[in-house]
Amino acid sequence: MQKSATNEDQLTEREKRRLALCAGAGFFLSPGAWLLQVMISETVSAQGCDAVTTPLRTTGVSHMHGWVYAVSAAAMLISVVCAAAAVYGYLFIARAEKRIKARGKTGDSEGQPSRQREQLSRKRFIALCSVLIGCGFVVGLIFTIQAEVFLVSCSHWH
Repeated sequence: MQKSATNEDQLTEREKRRLALCAGAGFFLSPGAWLLQVMISETVSAQGCDAVTTPLRTTGVSHMHGWVYAVSAAAMLISVVCAAAAVYGYLFIARAEKRIKARGKTGDSEGQPSRQREQLSRKRFIALCSVLIGCGFVVGLIFTIQAEVFLVSCSHWH
């Protein structure tokens, strides 16, 4: 029979909310920043070409390239902050799990983990996924910005 978890073994509502915000930043805001950057840069870049990738004489949006770079910088800033928040959430839940394991609270004499430890392991997995997604989209933004800077707008690669 499992022992009930003490208050010391459980996360407070504030800690749960903090973890949810950190995981949400990695899961949703970092990919959202990348998506916004791609939508704006591709839209502005496509306005300078006709259907056959031939540059137009007057694009009408040449003044928008400054905005493209500003949006790229803002997206990078948002994405890095969100990835850092996701890493913070992962480290926080890993420390909490280690703290509970150090107390030696096990579920029963047969070595079964307690329900609280299982829940912490699940939350740690979600936090790890958030870190991987957040950091992956930071890398994606780096490559997208490099393509924006180094490739000509009307090339078949863009």
